[in-house]
Amino acid sequence: ATVRDAQYETEAILDDYFYHPNTAPFLCIRFIQRFGISNPAPRYVKSCATAFQEGIYHAGGKSFGTGKYGCLNATVASIALDRETRSVVLDAGPSQGSLRE
Repeated sequence: ATVRDAQYETEAILDDYFYHPNTAPFLCIRFIQRFGISNPAPRYVKSCATAFQEGIYHAGGKSFGTGKYGCLNATVASIALDRETRSVVLDAGPSQGSLRE
């Protein structure tokens, strides 16, 4: 019985972390930084976090994702297809992009 209780408690705490309101923005900031923008705008982070939470992202008349919370298809699509990622004007700015480690 104690092994089963430990498994239930472990699953419960992982669910608690996964569904915490700060999880989506935290993950989105880290993903965006890995994709090459070291200081993403709050609007960009919110767009990505919304895609993570709703599980769907709409861009260019197409939808990406399954509609389930935590869908990485929608999250990655929101990062790759966002206007901040694809803007040529922003690429010319000195504060855009990221430094190599």
